[in-house]
Parts: sequence; structure tokens; C-alpha cells
Amino acid sequence: MASLPNTLLIEGSFAELADELAQYIDAIHKSDKGVHAEITPALEALRQKELLEGEPNEAQKQQILAQRDEVLKKIVVAAAALNAAPEKEITAAYNLLIHLIRQSSSVDMFLPRICGYLAKPFTSSPQHGSSLALTILSTIFNTLAPQDTGRYHVFLAILAVIRSASPSAFSALKPQLDTQLPTWLSSWDLDEEDLQRLHLAISDVASDSGDRDLAHKHLVSALQAIPASDASTPEAHSIALRALLSALTSPSVFDFTPLTSSDAIQALRTSEPQLFELLEIFSADTLDAYEDSIATTPLSSIHNLAESAEALQTKMRLLTLASLSASTPSRSLPYDTIASALRIDRADVEKWVIDTIRAGLVEGKLSQLKGEFLVHRATYRVFGEKQWAEVQGRLMVWRRSLENVLGVVRAEREKFVREEMVAASAAANAIEGGAGGQGQRGGERRRGGGHHGGRQQRDQEREQPREVDLVGGGD
Repeated sequence: MASLPNTLLIEGSFAELADELAQYIDAIHKSDKGVHAEITPALEALRQKELLEGEPNEAQKQQILAQRDEVLKKIVVAAAALNAAPEKEITAAYNLLIHLIRQSSSVDMFLPRICGYLAKPFTSSPQHGSSLALTILSTIFNTLAPQDTGRYHVFLAILAVIRSASPSAFSALKPQLDTQLPTWLSSWDLDEEDLQRLHLAISDVASDSGDRDLAHKHLVSALQAIPASDASTPEAHSIALRALLSALTSPSVFDFTPLTSSDAIQALRTSEPQLFELLEIFSADTLDAYEDSIATTPLSSIHNLAESAEALQTKMRLLTLASLSASTPSRSLPYDTIASALRIDRADVEKWVIDTIRAGLVEGKLSQLKGEFLVHRATYRVFGEKQWAEVQGRLMVWRRSLENVLGVVRAEREKFVREEMVAASAAANAIEGGAGGQGQRGGERRRGGGHHGGRQQRDQEREQPREVDLVGGGD
């Protein structure tokens, strides 16, 4: 949509174009005394003002806008007939109508009604009607300024057309939901009710198009738009119920935090206690608790969840393995422990571990030789006091390990320094002993070559402290 033109090239004054469109609508109605007769007096007054020379003052501009609004109110009411226009003329007729309402005092005054017309079938074009409607709506969307809230109504109409007649067109819209929708929502500055309506419309279209993940995402967004003061209303109850059932039955949803943090979901604790109990189990408990619960309260009695019994059990096993991996202190899970917790055969352990890894809940390495799963990373399903205690315990283990490593490094360093000092001392003693022996054997030669011997000794003495300094630097 964003790449389409944002201008309409239509020539003529407002009065001329409005007169032309009114006659066209009457021709579709096959009426001689239709909307054209109603607006003729007002159009005559507008023509007189348009013929005046010079720029109208502010008061005159307001008067002209008011007269245009009165004319457009009658035209827009009658414009529903455009859905019965010949197929080749529908786009041009609606483009003319769009051009006229853009010259009114407020586009938003007329746009919702026009979008409603476009969301309905075109009786003259049952085969291509949806494509024509999407083309016209895209034109309207792109002619409006990015911050214009009228785009919101147009976008809802686009979603309605896609859902009712052209689900395949949703694939072209999906990329813009990721890249453009956040910017649009920021520009439109919608209230909570409009935001809920938009996210629910997207969720419905995504669901009809087979995209369960996107449908659930926008269902949760609609849930989060419910203010705390409205958490117990029938509308909030309906959205919360849909979101919770979607989360439980979706094979790719494992994070229930966005639900448990919602006031509307918490309100289900009293209105839907059995369903809320399932939410608590899937949020933090294990397969044992789940099977105990459904033994007491069958799934068939909870919004007919019996149809999703297999999917629920599969998800509960994956979540149980995630909890088991996160809570094991040794980071090593024997196959027998996993089989017992998931109530499966030992031969099926590797399959379930692989499925849990694919779900993004854990990371690790399977060892068939040792019959264990070495956990590298595991997702905490809840993070409370118990989990903080586990983190503290692991940090203390890491601290002690680091202290031991530092102790070994320090001891080796000190040993190295001592050995270097001993070697340096031995080297110094050897130099001094050699110099003394030469003095005893060559008295006359020392006297004759004293200058050379003294220089050699001084050179040796200068070299000696350098070795000591080097050892000291090592320390």
C-alpha cells in the first residue's frame, strides 16, 4: 500500500464535480428527483462564490466549507448506489467521491461511511469486486496524510474486504504489519477501544488465512489494550477467553507471562475457575499436576478442550522437560529421570528432548553412551523466589570455582618467582667465585693488566644487578 500514488488527478471545480457525481448516482438509481435535485440550490450558491474574483476572507472560507459539507452529506448518503455501478466505472466514481470529500471541512466526517460501502459486495462485479474495493481503499489510504486518523477506518475496511472475499490478499499485507503497523499506530494515537478493535480485526483475518501465530499475537495485543478498569466487562471477558484458549491450544505458545499479567485474564479466576486452573498449571507446573487436574475435571467440561487433548498433553510434556532441565543442579539429566517425569518409554526420550530443543525451551547435548542429556541452557517458565535461590546457589558455586582457580594461579606464580630468584642467586655466586680465582693465580699479571681486569670486573658488576632487577620485575 505504501508504494502506491498519493495523488488524484481530477479537474474541475467542486460545484461542477459534485453536480456530475450527483447526476451519475441518480442515473444508477434511475430517478429523476434524486440527490441532484436536493443539492442543486446549494450548488448554485457555491458556483456564485467560486466565480468571485480575489481570495475569499476567512469568514467566506468557513461559509464555503459549510456549504460543501451540506452538499456532501446528501451525496455520501446516496453513494451506496456506486456499488451497483458498471464494473469499469466503479473505480472512477469512487475516486471522484474521494476527491470531493477531501475538500470538506473534515474528511473523517464522511470516510467511515464510505469505507463501510467499500467493505460490502459490488453487485455489478461479483467476481472482481474485492479486487476493485482493495484498489480503491488503497488509493484512499495513500492519499491521506500518515498521521491522519482516517487511515484507521480505511485499514479496518481493507481487513474486512480481505476477510470476507479475498483471504489470499492477506499474504501481501503481512510484511507491512511487521514493518509499518507500529509506526501507523504511533501516528494515529488511538484510544484503547479502537486499538482493541484493530488488533482483533487483524487476528480474525490472520486466523482465517491459517496463520495461528500471528492471530494469537494480535489477540494478545488486543488483550493488553484493555484498561484495568474494564477488566470485568463482557467485552474484556470475551477477549480474555479467546486469548487463553488460543494460548493453551497453540502448539507454538509456551510463554504464558503476557496472559498471567493481564487484569482481564485474572478476572477469569472467578468466572472461569477450571480454565484458569489450567493456565496456572501450564504456566508453572508439571505433567503430574496436569494429569491429576484433568482426572478431576475432564477436558470435555472445559470449553470442549477434549478436541485438543493430544496437543495439550504434548505441550505439557515439553514444558515439564524444560522445568526439569532448569532445576537440575548438576546440569545432567539421566534418560531414566526424563522418562519417569514425562511418563514415556526410555526409548522415546531422545525424541522428546529433540522436540523440546526445537521448541526453543532448552539447549544441550545427548549422550547415548552415558544415557544422559547434558543441559547447556534451559528456559525458566516462571521466575520467582525459588528461581532466584537457584541462581544464587549457582553463582556461589561459580565463585568458589573461580577462587580455586585463582589460588592455583597464585601458587604457581609464587613458585615461579622463587625458582627465578634461586637461579639468579646461583648465577651471581658463580660470577663472584670466578673473579676471585683469577685474582689468586695472576698477581703479577693483575698488576700489569690491572686496568683491563678492573674494567672487566666493573662490567660484570654492572651486569649482575640487571639479572636481579629482571627477577624482581617478574615478581
